[in-house]
Amino acid sequence: MNNYIDCHSHILYGIDDGSKDIDMSIEIIKKMVNLGFKEIVLTPHYISYYHANNYVKKELLYNLRNRLQIENIDIKLYLANEVRITSDMMGLIKNDEISLLGNYLFLELPFDQKIYNLENIIYELQSNNINIILVHPERYAYLSKDDYQKLLDSDVLFQANYESIIGKYGSGAKKRVKYLLEHNMIYLLATDVHRPTTMMFSQWEKIERKIIKFVGSEVYKDLTYNNINNILNDIRS
Repeated sequence: MNNYIDCHSHILYGIDDGSKDIDMSIEIIKKMVNLGFKEIVLTPHYISYYHANNYVKKELLYNLRNRLQIENIDIKLYLANEVRITSDMMGLIKNDEISLLGNYLFLELPFDQKIYNLENIIYELQSNNINIILVHPERYAYLSKDDYQKLLDSDVLFQANYESIIGKYGSGAKKRVKYLLEHNMIYLLATDVHRPTTMMFSQWEKIERKIIKFVGSEVYKDLTYNNINNILNDIRS
């Protein structure tokens, strides 16, 4: 395959723990183009210590698009956020603090603390016609198999990280992502790229081979292109 859409990245520069400046953003994007990525959703963190509002993010996106045009780099960029869960999710949306991808919200949970009112927060968002994409569920060690199933039964979509399959986030996350892939629980795959030095760029063929082993080539195309393309079609039209 040589046609991918990335739905989770930290390429928008200078506002979170991802790309530090526009030059690093360009370096990452060039490497992603070489892998076959045609479109990228920029999802900077929105959390207590990374909280650039939409005005700031759109200005940075404008600068980045201009730089890509100058360098004749052919790739489409979209803006969203990876949002750490809070009790005031709707307030952030109404106050134009966070970016959705159409009506899809990329939701992040804490890595070491279970959220006991998660069902209520999900219900409120969905009651306001917001679809939830839970980012890298394999990285939340406290989620059980029953927890995964309950979330899926609540129409939450799962987005796994490519590099989990080669152990970037530890053996536990590797084991969990294999389980999620084997049981057809993943809806999207994404890079979650922060740096041009991430292992993904040197081990891409190995990553693809391992994931395809679990899901097959047709499903892999759904996870890397078709499913996110369907979401973006509503934005493009």
